[in-house]
Amino acid sequence: MSKRALDVAAAMPAPAADAAALGVRRELRRGRARLRQALALAVPLLLPIPGYGFAAPAWRSVGAPVDGSAVFAKRCAHCHTMAFLMPTPQPMSKLGEEDIYDALWRGAMAEIANGLDDAERRAVAKYIAGLSPDKPDRTSGARTCAAGASGGSPPSAAGTEWGGWSADARNTREQAQLKLTPDQVQGLRLKWAFVFPDEAAFTGGGNQITVVGGRIYVGNLNKWVYALDAATGCAHWTYRAEGRVRSDVVVAGGVAVFGDLLANVYGLDAATGRLLWKVRADAQPSARITGNLTVHDGVAYVPVSTLQEVYGMKGDVPCCSGSGSVVAIDVRSGERVWKTYMVETPLRYLGKTKTGTARYGPAGVVLWAPPTVDAKRGVVYAATGNQHSEPLVAESDAIVALDRKTGAKRWIRSLAPRQMGGKDIYHLGCEKWVDETRATCSPLNPKGQGDRDFGSPAVLQVRDDGREILLAGSKDGMFYALDPDDEGKVLWEVRLGRGGETGGILYGFATDRRRAYVPISDMDADLTADGALNAVDLMTGNRVWRQPVPRETCQGKPQMCSNAMMSPPTLVGNVVFAGANDGYLRAFDADDGHVLWQYDTTREFEGANGRKGHGGSLAFGGPAVVNGMLFQNSGMGLLNMALPGNVLLAFEYPTP
Repeated sequence: MSKRALDVAAAMPAPAADAAALGVRRELRRGRARLRQALALAVPLLLPIPGYGFAAPAWRSVGAPVDGSAVFAKRCAHCHTMAFLMPTPQPMSKLGEEDIYDALWRGAMAEIANGLDDAERRAVAKYIAGLSPDKPDRTSGARTCAAGASGGSPPSAAGTEWGGWSADARNTREQAQLKLTPDQVQGLRLKWAFVFPDEAAFTGGGNQITVVGGRIYVGNLNKWVYALDAATGCAHWTYRAEGRVRSDVVVAGGVAVFGDLLANVYGLDAATGRLLWKVRADAQPSARITGNLTVHDGVAYVPVSTLQEVYGMKGDVPCCSGSGSVVAIDVRSGERVWKTYMVETPLRYLGKTKTGTARYGPAGVVLWAPPTVDAKRGVVYAATGNQHSEPLVAESDAIVALDRKTGAKRWIRSLAPRQMGGKDIYHLGCEKWVDETRATCSPLNPKGQGDRDFGSPAVLQVRDDGREILLAGSKDGMFYALDPDDEGKVLWEVRLGRGGETGGILYGFATDRRRAYVPISDMDADLTADGALNAVDLMTGNRVWRQPVPRETCQGKPQMCSNAMMSPPTLVGNVVFAGANDGYLRAFDADDGHVLWQYDTTREFEGANGRKGHGGSLAFGGPAVVNGMLFQNSGMGLLNMALPGNVLLAFEYPTP
């Protein structure tokens, strides 16, 4: 009963007022009963939960200092002592105390640190940071270009730009405006190197390089974004982001756009580096932008992922609630045009795991591949990740066609592996090497098989016969040709690898009108691999040739070296440039796959910025080739799956 109703009752004649008062008392009794029912349901939710609640943890005694090492051992060591996927304490100690504290409250560890109070988070941060008192340099490490230096001028010739993850928004990774002869390829020489300051828990994310107007635009896990002179490596400007940067930096309309691992998207003045706008793509605590952006016609298409699949490693963390999404942002203003979640089914409570942790679903279907623009059909194609929890949704392990103007789903083509019953419901806690009992696995996947999703974008290509097809490659090792005019109907498919969690096709491939050039990782958890580059005929789906990566090139190198091929190749004329986890950059003949040229980047380099650094695996971003130059990042320490490194390499080749 409202206050207004009580006032009205008070103003009534006595008989009427008595009746009204009786009604008020009944409403109050009903209200108290409803309140008691609500409290009966709510109070159990407020009681302490082991490892999460408000009770004093067992590792803390009254009057004693908060022991950061004990907190770490209790809550963090399970994951951070595996030396696989997660950074161990020693490399984490490169971070400052405030960096670690910030990560525990609003960074990568915010969700998994739930239940630790502020004092405990500060104690953990102090303990980790204190393992290495001497901290690396937090500056950009760049040398500023002299006043009046070139760079930033408009392109003057064909083939002078590599505008994003690909040279085009169809994501073919073909530099179609250039041709290279074998003599030019064999004439490749290192011109200069740039050494990134190494102050992240992982050394090197292998970011994709873009080249526009005589400048290189690139981000780094050290949070810095750089605009370097393509000729010399000096810096026209640098910008420090709030979070660590793994995406490409796409330049369009004078604006440099990129995302960070806190799910922020930035627009900078491409000429000066001045911040124009900054928006949050997703407010979910573990949301992040790990994939590359695509910009077309003034709109940036941003793939959004989460860390919840990784959080499954810790069995007492509820799983899962996040969904991948594509966010369309106006490049000039930073205004959101639309946002589409891949999982639109409302969350359900799914009960508890065998260890008593709450489960929710459906969740997952994250995006970590760049979206592809089909201007002719007015759609954007999103290649999606696996689910983290059931019930099954069609968008998992799929190619999803989104309306460019509204973000509405036009069609969905699910390509989840048939041998898994057409479903891929998985998180890392399902791995036997994490938990032999697989206590947190979905009931639909009790054996923990999965993670066969798409980290490689769909690619729109015109074949020699004039027909447009959509190409897609999965971590299951399958390569598909789809019909964009028939809701992604499969035209042909071919198995190129055995696939796996880090197997199959990871970060992309290149294609011309004749063939696709597809790298295979097929790396196991012990880092043994069976990597190779494959050529596939676009008319038939037949494999034309396969060129394996030699294993002997890892001899004498650290354990994280393997012959896996993860990074996307780049096609220039009849030459395919591709890197591998052994640290080699190779040039292959597109006709038969034989090696024309190779360069081992796992060596020490003296940077044009006066620093010394080291190369590593080529395992995320591919080569960017412009007229007379080739640019490649070397080093992929992220997730401890490949050789770390912190250098950008600039090669030149002779031009006519």
